[in-house]
Amino acid sequence: MGGLIIGLFLIAWILLAAYVFTHKKEILTAVTSQLNEDLSGKLTINRMEPSLIRGFPGISVALEDVLLRDSLWSIHKHDLLKAKNVYVAINAFSILSGSIKIRDIELKDAEIYLLTDSSGLRNTEIFKKKKPSENKEGLSEKINRVHLKDVKFTIDDQQKHKLFKFSIINLKGEIDHEMGGWKGHVKALTQVDFFAFNIKRGSFLKGKLLDLNFKMTYSDETGQLTIPMQEIRINKDQLLIGGNLNFSSEKSDYRIEIHAPFILFKDAKSLLSSHIISKLKPYDVAKPLDVRAVLAGNFKQKGDPLIKVDFKANDNTLSSLGESITECSFTGVYTNELVKGEGRKDPNSVISFYNMVGKFYDIPFKADSIQITDLRNPVFTGKFKSGFQLVKLNKIFGGNTFQFSEGTADLDLVYKAPFNQLDSGRRYIYGNINVKGGAAAYNPRNLKFKDIKMLMNFKGEDLFLENLRVKSGTTTLAMEAVLKNFSNFYYTDPQKILIDWKVKSPNVNLNEFMSFLGKRKQGSNPVGKRFTGNLDKMLAEASMVMELEVDRLTYKNFQGRDLRSNITLKQSGILINRMSIKQGGGSMDIKGSIDQSGSVNRFNVNSRINNVNVQNLFYAFDNFGQDAITDKNLRGTFFGNASVSGSMLPSGKIVPRSLNGKVSFDIRNGSLLNFEPMYKIGNFAFPNRDFSNITFMNLKNTLSISKDKVSIPPMEIRSSVLNIYLSGVYSFGKGTDIAMRIPLRNPRRDELITDIDEKRERSLRGIVINLRAEDGEDGKVKIRLGKKSDKAGE
Repeated sequence: MGGLIIGLFLIAWILLAAYVFTHKKEILTAVTSQLNEDLSGKLTINRMEPSLIRGFPGISVALEDVLLRDSLWSIHKHDLLKAKNVYVAINAFSILSGSIKIRDIELKDAEIYLLTDSSGLRNTEIFKKKKPSENKEGLSEKINRVHLKDVKFTIDDQQKHKLFKFSIINLKGEIDHEMGGWKGHVKALTQVDFFAFNIKRGSFLKGKLLDLNFKMTYSDETGQLTIPMQEIRINKDQLLIGGNLNFSSEKSDYRIEIHAPFILFKDAKSLLSSHIISKLKPYDVAKPLDVRAVLAGNFKQKGDPLIKVDFKANDNTLSSLGESITECSFTGVYTNELVKGEGRKDPNSVISFYNMVGKFYDIPFKADSIQITDLRNPVFTGKFKSGFQLVKLNKIFGGNTFQFSEGTADLDLVYKAPFNQLDSGRRYIYGNINVKGGAAAYNPRNLKFKDIKMLMNFKGEDLFLENLRVKSGTTTLAMEAVLKNFSNFYYTDPQKILIDWKVKSPNVNLNEFMSFLGKRKQGSNPVGKRFTGNLDKMLAEASMVMELEVDRLTYKNFQGRDLRSNITLKQSGILINRMSIKQGGGSMDIKGSIDQSGSVNRFNVNSRINNVNVQNLFYAFDNFGQDAITDKNLRGTFFGNASVSGSMLPSGKIVPRSLNGKVSFDIRNGSLLNFEPMYKIGNFAFPNRDFSNITFMNLKNTLSISKDKVSIPPMEIRSSVLNIYLSGVYSFGKGTDIAMRIPLRNPRRDELITDIDEKRERSLRGIVINLRAEDGEDGKVKIRLGKKSDKAGE
C-alpha cells in the first residue's frame, strides 16, 4: 500500500513538473504577478527556469536578473533589489489552482538598498499594501523561509544621517506564522561594513565578522521585535546580545543590550564607533574586562542613541599616555548623556571610575571616584588617597632630581584639570600631602637633606608649603612657601612659577651650599617623565623670592649674625635685592647680582659698611683676594661704600684680573701693624722711628679698581710716625707705580695743632723726600728715590 502511495506521488510530481516545463511563460507571469501584488513599484524578471531537484518534493523556479524599483527611482537612482539569481519555492498545488503561493525565497549575488532621502522619501514605500481581497494573504504571511547568499544589504537614512551596510555571506531565516505575530529563527554569517547611528561619528562594529544563531518573536499588536539574550560571535570574541526593536507606526524605539563577560579592552574598543575610539585612544587595559553595554534610541529621530557602557576590572593593569597603574581594580561607566535632555554629544559625555585601587610605580592608592567629563574638551576630576614610603618615589624620579632614603607620606587630594596636559585650561587641586621623617639627596646641587618634615597644602590653584623643617649638614632650616597659580603653570609653563619663600634658621653654613654658585646638574630622563619632568623644569627655571632671617651665618672666614635678606633666584642667576647683616661690631648692607649663565659667574655688588672692625672685615673676606695688605696688618673701624663687579668661579674664588669698580673707605682710629712696605720706607728714611705699629686717626679715599690694578687718587696719610702724600697705581700683579712725598718732620711735633690746613703746611716744612714704589725684577715692590717732579698727594 505504501509503495502505491509513493508511486502515485511520483507520478503526480512528474506530471506537475511537466506542466511547469510546458507552462514556463504562464508561471513566470503568475510569479511576477504574485510578487507585484503588494508592491507599488515595478518588479522585472529577465528569465525563469524550473529548478525541480532544488525544490523537491516541491516545485522551485530560478529567476535571473531580478530588478525591483520603486516609483521614485528616477529621482534617487537606487535599486531596492538587484539580484543575479533568485530561487522561489512554490506551493505545488497552488500551481494547479491558478493562485501561486510562494513559501521560500533565496537570493544569491544580490544587492538590497533601503533608502530614505534627505526629504524623507523612502524607496520602501514600494511595500505599501494595496487593498487586498478578503481571500488573499499578504506577502509577509506567504513566505516561510528566506535564504541570502553573497548579498549586500544597505539601510541608508539620509534624513536621520544613519547608515547600515552589511556583506551577508550566508543567512538562513525561518518564519513561523501564528495568531498575533510570528516567531523567527535566523542563522547568519555576515560582515559589518558600516553601522552608524550618526554618520559623522563613525561606524560601530566596522569590518567585524558576525556569526549568529538567533531566535526572535514579533507581535502584530505592539509592532515589537523581541530578541532574547543569545550568544553571538564577533570575530573571535563570544558575546551575548539581545534587545527590543519597535516597528509600529506609533513607536519606533529600540534597545540593544550587549554583554561581554571576558573581553580585552582593545577588542571591546574596536566594536565602538571611530569617534568613541578616538576618545578612548589614550587608554589600554592589559587583561580582559567584564563589559555590559546598552544602546537605546528611536529609529525616527536624528542623532546618536543613548549609549551606556558598564565595565569591571580586577587585578588588572591600566595604561594611559605612557604611564601604568598596576594591580588595579575598579568599576566604570561610560555614557554619552550625563545630564538627561542636554544632548548625546561629547560635551555631555562622561567616563567614570569607581572604587579604584591600584599601584602607581609601586605606590598604593585609592580613588573613590574619578570622572572624565566633556569629552570634546576633557576635564579630569578625581579624589585620591595614599600612604607610602618616600623611597618608592625614586622609581618615578629615577635619581634625576630627588633620591629618597627615608620617610613617609600621606596623600589626600582632589584633582580637577584638563585631561590633556597641553590644554591651557584652569587646574585645581584641593587637599594635602603630609611628609614625615624624610631623608633625600637633591642631585642637581649635590645636597643631602635629613629630618624632612612638611605639609603641602593645596588650595585650588595655589600651593602652600607649611611647617617645612629640614637639616643639611650643620644647617637647620624652618621654611614656608607660597606658589601662586602652581596648578596651572606646573603643567603648562613651569618656569613662570614664582616661589615665595620665608626661611628662618639659627645657623646657616654657606660653605655647605656652595653648589648653588655652579650650574645645576642635568640628569637622565626619569621613568615618570610625564610627572617629574615638569618638577625638574620648575626647580631649574622657576623664580624664587626668598625672605631670609638667620641668627648666625658662616662662610669660609666670615662670621655674621642677624642676617635679614631678600634674594631672588632665577635660572640666570641670583639677585640680592636687600641684605643686612651684623659683622665685626658693625653692620653691612648689600645689594647685587650673580649671573650664572656663563662658564664663570659674573657678579655686581653694591655695599655699605658701617662701623666694622677692619681686621675682622679683611679676615672675613679673605683679604679681598689680595695679599699686599692683610687682616694681620690692620686695626681700626671701617666705614665704606663699594660698587664692584667681577667674575667668580663655582668654588667661590674670585677670577684674577676680573674686578672693576670703586671702593670708598674711611678707616678711623686705625693702625698698621708690621706692614712690609712701610718697614722699607722706615728703614730707608727713618731708621730711628717705630714703623711696626703705625697709628692714624683717619684714613679715607675712593679707589678705582680695574682688573688687577687699583688707582689711588691723591691722598694724605697722617700717622704716628710720618705723614705721607701719595697717588698712583697699585697692582695685584705687575704694574705698581706709586709716587710718595714724605716730609721728614716728625708728626708728633704737630699733635697739638687742630687746624687741618695749618697742620698740613707745617708738615711740609723742612726736608721732603720723594719716593717711588715700583715693581722690582723679582716681582716684589721696590722703593727708590723719586724726583721732585713726581707729584704725590696734591
